[in-house]
Amino acid sequence: MNRQSSNPSQDEMPPCGSGGATTPGVGAKSRRTQVDQRLRVLIVDDNRDAADSLAMLFGLLACETRVAYDGQQGASEAVAFQPDMAVLDISMPVMDGYQLAERLRRELPEHTPMLVALTALTSERDKAEARRVGFDHHLSKPVDSASLCHLVMRAIARRQQH
Repeated sequence: MNRQSSNPSQDEMPPCGSGGATTPGVGAKSRRTQVDQRLRVLIVDDNRDAADSLAMLFGLLACETRVAYDGQQGASEAVAFQPDMAVLDISMPVMDGYQLAERLRRELPEHTPMLVALTALTSERDKAEARRVGFDHHLSKPVDSASLCHLVMRAIARRQQH
């Protein structure tokens, strides 16, 4: 099951949101709609409540979200959705977050999303393994909204560079 966030109203968008209007006077081919400019975030976590709550939080940050509840489903969603950021739990059945990160790096070489580990596994060994498989960031559960807002801003800047 995948879930897409609803389009939040302007009142709900915090300063770190990626929304924006089209630029007047720009040619039709280069004009992007507000929906096109929204940061696409894939959330993969086998804890459905945690994944759905995180999707709601990213929705409040003006992101378009999709949710997957295991690594295999996450891999399929990533190919179809082409996210700008993927927030992955590590400890999942079937395919863990480390395996999923490696797969996304391998299968999406032209559009590898910013990979964020969001996990209860916080030892130095866990962090080193996350770096080894290609995670860009490692966050501990429970995560605070300021950290997510900061990552959204970094992902937007990264997307604008590409």
